[in-house]
Amino acid sequence: MPQRRSRPRLKLLFLGTGNAFNEDGRGSQCLWVEPRGRPPFLVDAGPTALAAMQRAGVDPGRLSAAFFTHLHGDHTAGWPFILLHAAFVALRSRPLRVYGPRGTRRRLERLATACYEDLLVGGKLPFPLEHAELPVARACGLRGPPGVRFDVVPVEHHPTSIGYRLRAGGVTVGVSGDTRWCPGLEELGAGCDLLVVECTDVRRPRYAHVSLEEVRAGLPRLGARRVALVHVSDDVARAFRRRPIPGVTVAEDGMILGL
Repeated sequence: MPQRRSRPRLKLLFLGTGNAFNEDGRGSQCLWVEPRGRPPFLVDAGPTALAAMQRAGVDPGRLSAAFFTHLHGDHTAGWPFILLHAAFVALRSRPLRVYGPRGTRRRLERLATACYEDLLVGGKLPFPLEHAELPVARACGLRGPPGVRFDVVPVEHHPTSIGYRLRAGGVTVGVSGDTRWCPGLEELGAGCDLLVVECTDVRRPRYAHVSLEEVRAGLPRLGARRVALVHVSDDVARAFRRRPIPGVTVAEDGMILGL
């Protein structure tokens, strides 16, 4: 008899894998993480996040938390619409937890009130928002949503930029957010079953981002079993197809990885 395949301990759904310009039609940065037997959570919520959830057939009302890697708009600007859905469609009553660098609460509140000025006042939000703001500094073993522990590693892109090493169900996933290649990125990847790392250009860019040529040259220094590239364009994907890198995947919108 054929053996039954075991369910993955952790499912990752790539809701958005593009950069700030949505080049080639890729969605903005958003990663759905679902540990087996636990409620899902997000890492980043760019402006296309809610639409991507609807296309993928996942329920935003199930979310337990959201992690933000830094406070640029292509990683945060979907938040007001996630709140709106929670309040008026999901009719959420249980708390929603938010993790991010210092300044996250103020930035997200400003975004929400700019879009819907009365959403956060007068009892319009029928559930508690709980904020855990994190110093941009190394920290280990922090308590996350149910069944999740995480580490924080500063990376080099924006003064608020942090990477997360997330542990759930015996699986370790690192998520870099935006960063240049730096010691923090190498530290973040060490020992990960999967490292989700940005890769904005084929060649080393002028700005604080990672390139495909840097991934190709520096992969052994990342120390992760597998690597998935996000914040990409089709130029990066085409260059990768011409010269694949063992153990590396260029993520596409809607792609699911099980670990």
